[in-house]
Amino acid sequence: MSIRQTTRYTSRSIGFCYRPTSISFNRSLYLHQGPRVEGLKRDPKEVFVNHNGIDYELNQNNIKHIKTYLGSKYEIPDEIALQIITHKSFGNGIKPYNEKLAAMGSKLLSLFAAKHVVNKPTEKDAKLVIDGKNLSILGSRIAKELYGRKSTGYFTKLNGLNEIMFWKSRNPTLKFESSGELKVSSQLLYSLIGAVNIYHGKAKAEEFISDNLIKGLEEVTKDLVHRG
Repeated sequence: MSIRQTTRYTSRSIGFCYRPTSISFNRSLYLHQGPRVEGLKRDPKEVFVNHNGIDYELNQNNIKHIKTYLGSKYEIPDEIALQIITHKSFGNGIKPYNEKLAAMGSKLLSLFAAKHVVNKPTEKDAKLVIDGKNLSILGSRIAKELYGRKSTGYFTKLNGLNEIMFWKSRNPTLKFESSGELKVSSQLLYSLIGAVNIYHGKAKAEEFISDNLIKGLEEVTKDLVHRG
């Protein structure tokens, strides 16, 4: 008897009852933490932790240094304070970051700094003086550095404004400048000015620079220029 014949015989002789069966599978997914390993899925929670082990979230511990520095006079919403301390490099740029605020604040600070230096008492050897304003100083290193990356970055560090920042460095163990922290700190200060401008207007933002920043920036700048 052939196999086909046997199959036919069996199907006629035996009744089959088909019942739907529900099958469930349990899947275990390993989420890797620590240094990146090829082929392993990284735990998404680890992406939103800065190199000091601080979780990205809106709470007073994360933003109190910004809120304290601004005070009630220049108060901004808490979510904007968190955005100010968040750099584009953090978490693949998924969270709101400070790039646009920094662009605005940088332009406002550079304009204020220019007006500030030309309105200082005119030097005897000034080559270009118009209506009592020393325009020749605009080309000096002091004038250029006053609102530059180094001065603003070190000012931010000296005043504890970069105490908590959310950013990604290839090697955070390097020094302040070489790790990229100086650049990120500078951008934080620019974005702080930009935020004050948005929520309080240009006049108030310039008042903030005058009251809280310019004197300290001048001291930092003089020190940097002196050190060469």
